[in-house]
Order: sequence, then structure tokens, then C-alpha cells
Amino acid sequence: MLKLHEISYLFTKCGFGAAFIVNLFLIFLTVFYVKKILSTYKYMIIIFALMGVLFSGWEIISRPFAHNYNKGFLYFSLSNSYDASQEFFQFAIVVYGSFYLVILAFIVVQFIFRYLSLFKPNFPKKFLGKGILLWMSYPLLAGAAFGGPLYCFGTVDEYSDEYLRNEILEQYEMDIEQLPRFAIVTYDEEGNFRWRNICYLITSIFVMGSQYFIILFCGLRMHFSMKKELQNFSVQNQSLQKQFFTALVVQTLAPTLLFVVPAAPILLGPLLDIEMSIKTGTIYVFLNLYPPLDSIAFMVIVSEYKTIVNDLCKRVIPSQQSNQVSQLQSTLVS
Repeated sequence: MLKLHEISYLFTKCGFGAAFIVNLFLIFLTVFYVKKILSTYKYMIIIFALMGVLFSGWEIISRPFAHNYNKGFLYFSLSNSYDASQEFFQFAIVVYGSFYLVILAFIVVQFIFRYLSLFKPNFPKKFLGKGILLWMSYPLLAGAAFGGPLYCFGTVDEYSDEYLRNEILEQYEMDIEQLPRFAIVTYDEEGNFRWRNICYLITSIFVMGSQYFIILFCGLRMHFSMKKELQNFSVQNQSLQKQFFTALVVQTLAPTLLFVVPAAPILLGPLLDIEMSIKTGTIYVFLNLYPPLDSIAFMVIVSEYKTIVNDLCKRVIPSQQSNQVSQLQSTLVS
């Protein structure tokens, strides 16, 4: 019988397949068919879709998993498919964790772009040329600010390994020292804070929280001022701006509900020091659903994509029907 972490890996593979197909289809439509979206935002759509594919693909390589046990939390890799060192897979799971912040920070960039498009219509021109390097750098810096502290404050020591050893052996039948891993154990034997691990929790919560602060600020200002500011736009552009705003809200809510809300107990659980033994790595299965669901939602919300898809379907279906008719006619004649 397959174990829970083995079942989750099957879902990971399915998620990558779905993300690959759906996101490449979105890129195809954006590059060859979409006309109403400006070049800067087109670049953002394409890059964001590529991020989704890379994110899902990297999960297959790194196979991240997590386990919460009382005051401790182990973040580790279950990958054994590649002839690579523990150091490589430690790096792989750090990159995976950072990838989420890269995606979230890229949503922040899109919110800022839409915010400036609404309140300062000429300012988004600065997002072109050298400006591309600036807005591309921000998500990478945010990802580094999230993953870097894991290397600094989450490396294992003798105490964390001993505390989690029997639990990992019992739950996964694995020797903890054979796993590429990072560990957070918030209290020592005497009940004092292990400040190195506490610093990781503080920095990760701060980096993630700052992204949501920017999103909330831009989102609320746009929501309450949109009706007034859109009077300066054409009717067609008004509709498009509203669709983009709705799409951004969905793009933000989806990872929040799929990852941030379930992840909160993972980060905060060790601080509470209550009895628990939970295979919290299963939340990565839900996060793997995000890239394809996000692209589907975007194509449904932005009307130009729906129109293009309908037109493509109309071209394909009649041709199939006519081929069937011609085949039937040739059969009857023969």
C-alpha cells in the first residue's frame, strides 16, 4: 500500500503535466492571438506562466516534504531518483521554498503595475527597457530574502536531529541523517528559546507579510478609487482594467488559500509547543494545483482569451465535421 508521501508525489506529477499544458497554451494565445493587452503586461503574463511551469517541474526534482512534531518542524527532501549529494537537495528544497515567494512577489509587481496604470497612466512606460530589469529583480530578491534565512537559521544541529530522529523513523521508516533537511526546534531541553530557529520564523513571516501589505495597499486603493479613475479611460479599456484587477485578486487568493492558510500552523505550531504529529508536507500537493488553476482562471476572467478560445473551437469543430461527412460520402460511393 502506498504511503501518504508517495501518493502526494503522484499528484505532483499530475500537477506538473496540467501546468505544462495549460500554461503553454496561455503563452501561445498571448504571443500569437492577444491584441488588446499592452506589451509590458504581455511580458508579465508570459513570465508568470513560465514561472508556474518551472515551479511545478522543480517540485518533481526536489520532492519537498514537511513534518510537524510538537515543538519541532522538519523540512526535507524525499528525492532519491538522482545521483546527487545531500547538499544539492538541500539547495533544491530551499529553491522550492523561495519559488513561492518569487511568485507572490511577482503578483506584487503586477499589482503595482496595475496601480500605476490606473493612477498615473504614463508611468507604466518606465516598466519597459531598463525598467524590465528592475521589476524582474524584485521577485528574485524577495525569494532570496525568504530562502536565505533558511540556510542561516534552519541548518540542523545535534539537538534538532536527536529530537526528531525517532519520530521520522517511526513515520517514514527513514534515518534522519540520510535526509537532505532543515529543522526548526523552537525550545531547548530547559524550555528556553532557540533564537537561531526563532530568527528564521521571524524573518520568513516578515518577508511574506510585507508582500501581502503591498498587495492590500494597492488592492484597496484600486478598489475604492477605480470607478472615479476609470472615467479617464475608454469604455473598452475600463472593462479590461476591471478584468485585470479581478484576475489579480484571484491570483492572490488562490495561493493564499492553497498554501499560506494551511502553512500557518506549520510555522506557528513549533512556537505553541503542543503535542502533534502531522505530515504537513501534504500541503505542497495543494500548492501544486495553483499554476494550472491560476492560468485557467485568468483565461476565464479576461474576456479576450474567452473570445479567442471560442473562435479556435469554431474553426476546429466544423473542419472535423466536414471531414466526417466527406469520409461518409466516399464510403457510400465505394
